Amino acid sequence: MVQIAHYPLFRAIPIEHFSQYERKNVATAYVTVPIMTIELLSGGWLLFQNPDVFLWSNMLLLGAIWLSTAIFQVPMHLRLMKEASENLITRVIRTNWIRTIAWTLRTIVLMVYLHSFL
Repeated sequence: MVQIAHYPLFRAIPIEHFSQYERKNVATAYVTVPIMTIELLSGGWLLFQNPDVFLWSNMLLLGAIWLSTAIFQVPMHLRLMKEASENLITRVIRTNWIRTIAWTLRTIVLMVYLHSFL
């Protein structure tokens, strides 16, 4: 949803108002950070319970998501709150593909893992 709808809609915000918009947009962290934390903790707990190749893969993908968030998304969103630019908005959208692909692969890995119990 974020990659296909939310981030591309950034381009519809007039650049001169974008920083003001972004200061409000970062409130989405109140939803995403707890969910991402639950993902990380539950992934670690599952791996601790059963160090399976699928669960190791899950944790590696979670690591990629968190690393991408820390290296790309958070710093760029902080910059956008101060100085918006078309170039920076494009970089936010492009670098978010890392997380989108990792979350998609996680879904596949976990579906295969759960299917093995059926």
